[in-house]
Amino acid sequence: MYVVTGATGRTGSAVVDELVRAGHGVRALGRSARGLASAAAGAEPVVAEPTDAQALAAACHGAEGVYVMVQPNYIPDSPDFAAHQHRIVEAMTVALAAAGVRRVVTLSSWGADQEAGTGPVAGLHRLERRTNTLDAAVTHLRAGYFMENLLGQVESIRRDGRIAAPFTPDLPMPFIAAEDVGRAAARHLVGPTPARPGAPEVVELHGERDLSMAEVTAVIGRLADLPGLRYAQQSIERFVAEQRAAGASANVAGLMAEVARSINSGHIAARQPRSAATTTPTTIETFVARALLPALRAGAPEEAAR
Repeated sequence: MYVVTGATGRTGSAVVDELVRAGHGVRALGRSARGLASAAAGAEPVVAEPTDAQALAAACHGAEGVYVMVQPNYIPDSPDFAAHQHRIVEAMTVALAAAGVRRVVTLSSWGADQEAGTGPVAGLHRLERRTNTLDAAVTHLRAGYFMENLLGQVESIRRDGRIAAPFTPDLPMPFIAAEDVGRAAARHLVGPTPARPGAPEVVELHGERDLSMAEVTAVIGRLADLPGLRYAQQSIERFVAEQRAAGASANVAGLMAEVARSINSGHIAARQPRSAATTTPTTIETFVARALLPALRAGAPEEAAR
């Protein structure tokens, strides 16, 4: 039996689906019974708060392996998002140790090699560091820039005919689909265990190919039949102002700005060379056709999420 935390999220639900389809027993953890009912079909649903170490330990008892997801996307109005991440990391680490789990696969991120200056990715650096102390074989999957973040551009595309973000237009980034991350996590959970206690494995996931925002905009324009679609790089100040106007706290807006600065400067960057192990199958063209175009045509903005 395998345990999947964050089972109602994009990556977690993909982990559940992959494991269930392969015939494995799955215990799906989430904060909402209703959400688990729709996102974790075929799994045993368990409602547990991510900061409740006792409940998490009970849910992980007897597991062959656990997929660990600490919320990387923002709670917009959080007054201290890093502290929120810290509480989850500590509760999960205590729970895994108490349950005696011997195989752990975490959702980490590109940039998690850096201790600070990376916005919420610093919380995943902490997750890696804390789970490395477990008596378990640990694999950290450092995912690149999620394609799903583009869904937050739907309203801008429709209203302004542009994609607006604070990233340098021609900077290549490792765009990846959340589904591919989940499926990779499932394979690592059930496959051979190259990692051993005290020697964690780090695997970067780079997506199908690196893409700049200018290139992504061109793909979306072509597939959406919007030849005039353009990319506009926002200043950090404008970006922060728009996030604040949309309801983000000063803390969260500052973290988002830190991510943008870090990506543009190369402080957040892929470190491993692209290879068969780091490359995943979903192309940007496939993602746009399957997810972004339906959202654009539906007339309702979508929120980016992991």
